[in-house]
Amino acid sequence: MKKATQSIAALFSTFILLNSCTIGKNSVSTQKDVFDLANEPSSTCFVQLNDGSIQQYKTLTLVTGVLTTPHLLADGKEVIDAKKIMAYQNDKHYAVSPKILTSKKNSLVAVEPLPGLAIKRVTGKISIYSRKFYNGANTADEYFVQNGEDGFIVAYSKDVLKNLLKEDVKALDYFNNNTKAAKKSAKLLTAVEMYNNKLLMTKN
Repeated sequence: MKKATQSIAALFSTFILLNSCTIGKNSVSTQKDVFDLANEPSSTCFVQLNDGSIQQYKTLTLVTGVLTTPHLLADGKEVIDAKKIMAYQNDKHYAVSPKILTSKKNSLVAVEPLPGLAIKRVTGKISIYSRKFYNGANTADEYFVQNGEDGFIVAYSKDVLKNLLKEDVKALDYFNNNTKAAKKSAKLLTAVEMYNNKLLMTKN
């Protein structure tokens, strides 16, 4: 319990500001919010460690194999253990650790990110994350919802999303009534994109 509390505290106490996009090994900064950094162009590669520090690299590559424990390889030479990571971004995605996800499922699948980590699929006022897990015989997708850039990342449910979409009648109506989007993922992602786009247009 103490470790979990410390992990959450570390996350929210380290919305650290990073220097403008200077990319270099072990470049730790306190100038830019980690969520802002995650929304920057994919050329910005970084790792947020459990202690809250943020390190930037030129490249971050997921390494897996039959006799290999999945890990990140930074700049082609530095091995970063998954257990040390709170979040990371490479040229493919931004992913967050299961330490900050509200889920009872265990995920050992390393398809896109490190095992157990969830990838950000939609960014905006409402952000959506997903990860793969074994449901017995096959892999399935588990979704998470984040309200605002610094909100908790909670397990998706219809009730949770409906509550967030209630400010946008069209997005909520699409989510409630659209039958053409057979896959849950398509319906979920489209409804959130509608909500985020309308909010963006309203602000402009």
